[in-house]
Amino acid sequence: MDEADKSLAAYETLANSVPSIGFLSRKKRIIAFLKVTRKVQEMIDNQELSEDNALYLLSILTKKTANFQKASMMTALHLATVDRKLIPAVGFRYANEMRANLQMLPID
Repeated sequence: MDEADKSLAAYETLANSVPSIGFLSRKKRIIAFLKVTRKVQEMIDNQELSEDNALYLLSILTKKTANFQKASMMTALHLATVDRKLIPAVGFRYANEMRANLQMLPID
């Protein structure tokens, strides 16, 4: 399986793992973001994806999946209030980059 096939399979896995985000539920949206980014971090740890490829897939997932886009946005907006220990490294980096795109200050 070449790199493109791995990326496509990983994207399909991630797209299928996005849970329900509820109706204007901050908690469910953040939980959805955490669930997907934990899956991504697991793929990075198992060397199924590189970190750069994982961030790229998260950005595509954000563009293609409305529920994940809403979950990502909610997490980025409330990143300072989420316990840092709960967020996988790739999720924290992605949310911080979203904050930068929104012209918000990054979280250390």
